[in-house]
Amino acid sequence: MASENASRLTAMQKAEENIEERLDNLNSQFNRQRQNAITEELLDIIAGFEALVRSF
Repeated sequence: MASENASRLTAMQKAEENIEERLDNLNSQFNRQRQNAITEELLDIIAGFEALVRSF
């Protein structure tokens, strides 16, 4: 019984590590996508500003 409980505990710990690793990966992906969106918006703003400056 103790061996079975030890095996279950080990499996649960490994599962928890996998979950934490997946969450880290998802957070990294989210942050990259967010940063790309911010960069794209800033580039659009800069392009619009440059277009306005050139028209004057």
